[in-house]
Amino acid sequence: MQMQRGWGLVVGAGLAIVVAVGCWSLHAQGKEAAAPAARTTSRPAFLISHWSIPQGKERLEAFTQAGFNTILVEPADLPACRQHGWQALLAVPADRAAKYAADPAVWGYFLLDEPARKHIAYDTLAPKFAAFHQLDPARPAYVNLNEEDDPAAFIQAVRPRVLSYDYYQWWAGNEPFFPLLEKFRSAAVKANIPLLCWVEASAARRGPIGADNEGRIRHSVFSALAYGAKGIQWWYWRPENRDVQRINAELKLLGPELVNLHSVDVFHTGPLSRDTRPIPAECWVQSPTESLLLGLMQNDHGDDYLLVANKDWKAARTATLKFAQSVSAVAMLNKKTGGWVDLSLSPLGEKQALSVAGANRTLSRELAAGDGMLLRVTRAAK
Repeated sequence: MQMQRGWGLVVGAGLAIVVAVGCWSLHAQGKEAAAPAARTTSRPAFLISHWSIPQGKERLEAFTQAGFNTILVEPADLPACRQHGWQALLAVPADRAAKYAADPAVWGYFLLDEPARKHIAYDTLAPKFAAFHQLDPARPAYVNLNEEDDPAAFIQAVRPRVLSYDYYQWWAGNEPFFPLLEKFRSAAVKANIPLLCWVEASAARRGPIGADNEGRIRHSVFSALAYGAKGIQWWYWRPENRDVQRINAELKLLGPELVNLHSVDVFHTGPLSRDTRPIPAECWVQSPTESLLLGLMQNDHGDDYLLVANKDWKAARTATLKFAQSVSAVAMLNKKTGGWVDLSLSPLGEKQALSVAGANRTLSRELAAGDGMLLRVTRAAK
């Protein structure tokens, strides 16, 4: 996949931001529960991104309506970005980037896609990262990784400001999807940098977009969000794909909340995928519902949030959550309005309470196929 102009950069696909930091100290990787370190750069806005700007008036209008906010472009496309209010992931070499360092339309600087697949050593990229970061202390140089890359080694070699990777589970197979989320989230958490994820806009590479497409791509998106992703980038959007437009409209409202949250831990209810973990018995939230994904998060003040995702992309299911006595209130972000809605917690019966240690309140909400919800949880002082 090549850029159409300029220095002929080859970029694969796979951008996604995840800033990560558990029920506290409930698993072996206890260091991940440490408070976030001070940041050297400001937090970028939540990315809703795409590879490039479509050509032609009709495609451009559909693209604008689809709700993207950040696009990989070359300098010639900056006027279009300014016109439509898009941020630019700018493909420009460091020795020509000085005049763009103060441009508010620039989100960051694109260097390379999928270095392991191209047999490019990470240490050869370190000087390029350093050059961009010296030129622009506020914005990231960007390299996208894939499943062949080692995120920990990459971070050690180049000290990036964001970690991006791609994996297309509907094209390449579902089995590695969650293990890769685990690996890349862990690396981003330890480095205290945002994680970005590419997902496919259509589960079918070619031909008609299937009737079950929205459930599939919601699964990809909300799974990534539960793992702390701070941006979703789509490959390859088509104008007829209204599923992406509907999800982007929700991301536009979820994003301003999610960028201010740190990923604390991620738990699954059964059946478990490889490398994933069940909810620890000591955790303040439990669930008897199968095929759920629970992303525990906190803001800078230590307030708790929970992103619950339905791992079943074929059918809706009612997610039942059981909360510890320390939980006094739960609110849900309305993905249509952006407002918070207080939810009623029901008391557990005596038999239910005994079956879940310390739990005394329950909440049930229906989640569409592959869908998710963001909850704000009020807990007693920890």
